[in-house]
Amino acid sequence: MVKLIMSELIGKELRSRAEAKKVLDWFDSYAKNDVVIDYIGVRFISRSFADELCGIIDDMNKLYTISEIDQSTNISTTMKIVRNGRNKPKDVKLTGDTVELTDMKSLSEFLATI
Repeated sequence: MVKLIMSELIGKELRSRAEAKKVLDWFDSYAKNDVVIDYIGVRFISRSFADELCGIIDDMNKLYTISEIDQSTNISTTMKIVRNGRNKPKDVKLTGDTVELTDMKSLSEFLATI
């Protein structure tokens, strides 16, 4: 078992997708059969970081057994929201007409109608 301590690898605030890529580099260098991702000392995680991390974890779960520990309520909630969003099919309905807006006044008037 190998432990990845997020606060040591990245810091106490996990903000960007670029920072999440450091986790992928870590897996390439240090991962063994079992990996524990430890969030001890982490105060904040952005949705973009969480989304990128979830993708990395999904990919690495094919190779390793991964568990996560020491998540604060905020981190746990953010990760749950992101994971749930990743698992939902995207239902985008394209309806409506194209509106041509020529200036800020027409934009403002249009936005007032929606």
